[in-house]
Amino acid sequence: MEANFKPDILIVDDIEHNIFTLRTLIEAHFDANLIEATSGEQVLRIINERAVDLVLMDVMMPGMDGFETARLIKNRPKTSNIPIIFISAYDPTQKLLEKGIAAGGFDYLTKPIDDNQLVYRLKMYLRFIKHEFMMNLHLRELNLKLIEEIEERKETELHLYHAQNELKAANASKDKFFSIIAHDLKNPFNGIIGLSSLLIDEYDSFPVWEQKEYIQNIKSTAESTFRLLQNLLEWSQTQTGKINFKPGQFMLHSITDEIMDLVKTFAGNKNIAVEADVPPEISVFADKNMMHTVIRNILLNAVKFTGKGGWVRLSARKTMNMVEISVSDNGIGISADNVRKLFCIDCSVSSYGTEGEHGTGLGLILCKEFIDKNGGSITIESKVGTGSTFTISIPESAHFNG
Repeated sequence: MEANFKPDILIVDDIEHNIFTLRTLIEAHFDANLIEATSGEQVLRIINERAVDLVLMDVMMPGMDGFETARLIKNRPKTSNIPIIFISAYDPTQKLLEKGIAAGGFDYLTKPIDDNQLVYRLKMYLRFIKHEFMMNLHLRELNLKLIEEIEERKETELHLYHAQNELKAANASKDKFFSIIAHDLKNPFNGIIGLSSLLIDEYDSFPVWEQKEYIQNIKSTAESTFRLLQNLLEWSQTQTGKINFKPGQFMLHSITDEIMDLVKTFAGNKNIAVEADVPPEISVFADKNMMHTVIRNILLNAVKFTGKGGWVRLSARKTMNMVEISVSDNGIGISADNVRKLFCIDCSVSSYGTEGEHGTGLGLILCKEFIDKNGGSITIESKVGTGSTFTISIPESAHFNG
């Protein structure tokens, strides 16, 4: 650091010979950058344009004298700390010395200049200036290190923040997982086992219509439990990163036709009309199995929350570079507060369908994860007592899949 210190000394005098004498003396004893000025106005221009470490200034100059120039230097915040040494005629009364100190000068030397005295004074002041330079350099280095430490701390805090959020999501997923296993998966089996035992023990005592009703209940419970187990397995694969993601181009109707056959079976039990309007020319770029799961879940969800005699409609259309797939119903609808919670794992909504069908909310959470994975989005419009519309937007081709 010391090798980099080379002070900038400004020599001010209106007589060229005096400037030459000072320059020769300083160059013989010091390694410094020397700057010359012949007037106070020139001094002010120089210090405004560049840094100066020390000023050697004559007092008696035409126009603005040395004292007035010094006062202007000291009145500027940018230059107020520059040391000024006045050089002028012998002053037996020391009035000029007093004026120089009052103007902000550090010292006052008289002409003719005593070489040894000037060299001694410059050594003293330059030693002080060098010390200040080294201190400022050290402080700058400390400041840079502090900034680096602050940035590192911010980065660490950001990592901790993300880790805490991931841990919170992982805990919420774990809690949801165990909740489903403990209640939503266990309870249906209790119903299936109970009804089966009752039929085995009392089969002959029930009329045929009641036997069929029990069997139908067993079948419905087994089917809904199977769907839950299917969602649970797929969702657990997404959480562990083991799910197989293979996006590709395919015709949308190739999965909607199959899904509609399944959905109509469940809708028929509630006398719900299910319609589909998926033009055969529409294709999407996505993982086919994931999209099958998404559309199946949303359609079965619509059937679950639509009353007897209602309707559920599936439609698809191209819009810009995306394909919009909509599922509408005239069911019980969803409150605005619950719409905001539908895709939140730790605040998901669990409710009952129009025939008492129980839901965990896991299916919609799985749908959202699959849609995000495929570069799409999902929106919901719903009104309590009127119905709901779920709209999925999926890229039409690989070019538009982010």
